[in-house]
Amino acid sequence: MFLVKDTSLSREERIKQISSDDPPLAALLSIVHFEWTVRRAIIALAKSPNVEVREKLAKCHGLEKYRQIWQDEVAPKRKKNLNQVIQNWDGLKRAFKLRHLLVHGVQSCSSDHAIERINWAIDAATDIRNFCLNQGVDIDRRLPIRRQAKKTKSKAN
Repeated sequence: MFLVKDTSLSREERIKQISSDDPPLAALLSIVHFEWTVRRAIIALAKSPNVEVREKLAKCHGLEKYRQIWQDEVAPKRKKNLNQVIQNWDGLKRAFKLRHLLVHGVQSCSSDHAIERINWAIDAATDIRNFCLNQGVDIDRRLPIRRQAKKTKSKAN
């Protein structure tokens, strides 16, 4: 569906195209897009080495887990929590709830219901992307690398 080389804007345009034919699918893709965006932002802005952040993200699923990793890794240096960066946190939570219901086959939704949540997820991704740009990081490009400090061998007397 999406390729690594796709920009955020091209993914968002594709999601909007799909929303006219299949709004529930586009709702799922909008959350995938948000998760791609927040994960890259956390890696780019975190205080810890990339390898450690990626290990944390490997175990991270769900909005509250992303918020917690952001709190631990990004907020200490950047002075903003994830729910402060995202202007419509409640809307994003509702978009995630729809994602859960759709993925687990609990229910479907109307086009209007899905499109509202698609917009909330895309807006949240845009908020994160803009925050990153204000911090000097373009998450559509190669991310900065923070390496682990090398351990020095101590000589025994």
